[in-house]
Amino acid sequence: MKKINKISIVFSGTRSTDKMLSVVKKIIKDSGSELVASANIKKLNKVFKNKASTSDLILVLGGDGTMIGSIRSLYDLKIPFLGINLGTVGFLTDLSINKIEGLKEILNGNYIKEDRPVFETFLDNSNREIFLNEVVIHSGSVTKMLELELSIQDQVIYNIRADGLIISTSTGSTAYSYSGGGPIVSPKLDALSLLPMFSHSSSSHSLLLSSKEEIQVKILSKNLSSTQVFVDGKKNLKYKKDGLKVFNTKKTFKLYHPKDYNYFEACRTKLGWAVSIENLKKD
Repeated sequence: MKKINKISIVFSGTRSTDKMLSVVKKIIKDSGSELVASANIKKLNKVFKNKASTSDLILVLGGDGTMIGSIRSLYDLKIPFLGINLGTVGFLTDLSINKIEGLKEILNGNYIKEDRPVFETFLDNSNREIFLNEVVIHSGSVTKMLELELSIQDQVIYNIRADGLIISTSTGSTAYSYSGGGPIVSPKLDALSLLPMFSHSSSSHSLLLSSKEEIQVKILSKNLSSTQVFVDGKKNLKYKKDGLKVFNTKKTFKLYHPKDYNYFEACRTKLGWAVSIENLKKD
């Protein structure tokens, strides 16, 4: 792989990053690379974006939230992202603080490339957002259910009564969907996961659908005033009576991983996944 010569940095707006920034800048300098731009995630303005557009890599310091925010804002530059994990779990932030020296190898061209899909949810032209992890439709109340109709290209899948619905990408399968009991979906699988939340239907397991399909969700309930539509845990869109559509934009965001990257090892170590009961630590 090619050596990475120009780097831009985006860092968390809520965590202490000064020490790690100093370490990373020194590694960049010692590797013979150039720091093009650096900014707090809360200040990704046009000036930063113009400078960063000449980069070979965007380094993100923080947790998965910082990583997702950076990608949402900058993926259209078509520049790869690499995350340095200052958070807890961190499925998109590969490099831990303890292994930060591995950044030298990556800058010298020892990395793995990966492309992942970008999706969009559409309510109307003023209510459309890209998403990387998930779209969540919720009643807005813990004591209220929604009547939902799910369709693919005008063919009804089923109607359910539930508190809401999580529509998750493979990237987001280890996030909110996983917390709700949804499946872990390999990022190599071209699929979307649909997970009803606290359903009142007799059979309402999670459902995997091809990400090539356009999914439509309509709320049949009459009172929609409290309905919430959250995109990637942040953006709250106003639900419209014509319903919500989810589709693959056919665009991607690019990730670089260390040479020893293993998605399933991350599942095992970060989620305690597939660990025998007798091997779990006692309280």
